[in-house]
Amino acid sequence: MTSQPVFSAPVICLSPFGRPDARLVAAAAQAGATGVLDLGTDRRWARAALEQLAAWTSGPIGVRLGAGAVLDAGEIARVGAGRVDLVVLAEPAAPGTWPAEVRVLVEVTDRAEARHAAAAGAYGLIARGNEAGGRVGALSTFVLLQQLLDDPLLSLPVWAAGGIGVHTAPAAVLGGAAGVVLDTALALLPESDLPGDLAAWLRRLDGSESAVEDGMRGVRSLDGTAQLQ
Repeated sequence: MTSQPVFSAPVICLSPFGRPDARLVAAAAQAGATGVLDLGTDRRWARAALEQLAAWTSGPIGVRLGAGAVLDAGEIARVGAGRVDLVVLAEPAAPGTWPAEVRVLVEVTDRAEARHAAAAGAYGLIARGNEAGGRVGALSTFVLLQQLLDDPLLSLPVWAAGGIGVHTAPAAVLGGAAGVVLDTALALLPESDLPGDLAAWLRRLDGSESAVEDGMRGVRSLDGTAQLQ
């Protein structure tokens, strides 16, 4: 993995909220970004979405695995028609055993996690700043990014995730990032398969609903009955 040249992926588009959204990822790939399908937590849903993505696209495929991976490397290769060449790990675990052509990016929230991922053989890092949804650390995206880029023990490419927009994306790249990651910002695009009621709820949010609890950033409705990370 580490002997491969750096691949050109300035923008990684990840299906948001841990949901396998094949249509959104396919649209991102068609637009020239690197689409990554979050496989979520339901094995049947993950298989169906990966099959769809393989049918709707002709190029390389990226997938994201959470803490409880629902598909193993062999099944991902088979269902993905042998075209999965990028794996994003949501937890700072060892990259594991993947074919030589598969590049593994590990999401990290601090320097210690980054060093662990690098020592375990990761191809690259995704710096998930405090502005991101889901698992986050104490540092903002740009502070974390600079820490990782300035660390003498790290020489891996780093993608920035959290608080990425029209102006912060080029700033991150100018600051040394290999690229940026978009996820939650994609949720309300026309290509997203987010349920209508959930999309309507998201449109009403103004940002004040965001909160961090036990190292996880999410948003809640006023009565606390809904939560996304």
